[in-house]
Amino acid sequence: MNLSDARETCPSTIGAQTYTIMNMHELDPKIVKAADFYDQHYAGIEPLFIRPGTKIVLGDKNNRVCRFCGKGENEVSFKLEAHAIPESLGNKSVVTNFECDNCNQLFGRGIENDLGNWSKPSRTFARIRGKSGVPTLKKGGPDPGWRIEYGETGFEMKHYEDDPIFYVDEESKQLRFELKRDSYTPVAVLKAFVKIGLTLIPAVELPNFVEALAWIREQDHTKGLVKEFPIFRTFQPGPMPNDLIVVMLMRRRPTVSGVPYAFLVIAYGNEVFQVFLPSPKQDAAIAGQKLTFPAFPTPGGPDPTRYGRAKFSLLDLTGREVIRGETVPIVLGFDQVTLNAVSASK
Repeated sequence: MNLSDARETCPSTIGAQTYTIMNMHELDPKIVKAADFYDQHYAGIEPLFIRPGTKIVLGDKNNRVCRFCGKGENEVSFKLEAHAIPESLGNKSVVTNFECDNCNQLFGRGIENDLGNWSKPSRTFARIRGKSGVPTLKKGGPDPGWRIEYGETGFEMKHYEDDPIFYVDEESKQLRFELKRDSYTPVAVLKAFVKIGLTLIPAVELPNFVEALAWIREQDHTKGLVKEFPIFRTFQPGPMPNDLIVVMLMRRRPTVSGVPYAFLVIAYGNEVFQVFLPSPKQDAAIAGQKLTFPAFPTPGGPDPTRYGRAKFSLLDLTGREVIRGETVPIVLGFDQVTLNAVSASK
């Protein structure tokens, strides 16, 4: 089965700032133009390709200071393994020496849990192996209900006639799902993405992100940092590696102005997210301005003629209220599918 995405792409405006998404996979010249834009405006750290079996440890083991709360070994402990990228996204390789146990637990039960709930449906169908393997999707409650599980032979999906979660389009060879996310707070998901960037960014840059470091630790999500905070999302349809994470950090060149100071690009499964790292100090000159620029160019899926072209969208994760029961549309392509009738017990 191959994963497709039901969401459409369109230029978007949020608040006072306008961000135009250019579909760079329509024509090769647009990809070149976008690449030139980022080459002229940004300097990037060499991309990090993360796969199972390798181990990367960031930070000084002999002089531990938490970069999130600023406390050292004489004040807090550093016994827990701190993942630079949440393990739920498939990271088992990159850990740090500069996240104390208090912050590790704060993030784990807070913003990283929200990120896990929000991303769970897409991670399941992309076969991303987290701490306990590929997550299983299922209906909550004591009564029998639908279930989607990935095992050694592929996906096993169960649903009942009176509680369907997908329908089969045999003509187009697609399964169309309407799934519900677990509860999450949008701004907590946003903070979790920013936390990844602030974990990976070189220590010399930390003075530019003092406010952001405090903001991601703030448990009161009604307290904001910047008013506008879009995330570019690229969906690459078709079979993609389920054991690879690619991350890149970009910083504005010293001679450039009029664009955000820094951002993180992170790709896993079929999705690529471009997240701006807020620096009120460095971005004061562009506050409230309309900004138009392309999304960071991605290589695209394995075969656009067969699986379709990459789709771009703009996410607004600034909401501060808990979202419950949100529906997520997902489309799977298939070559062959076996359907077995299941009757619910009375």
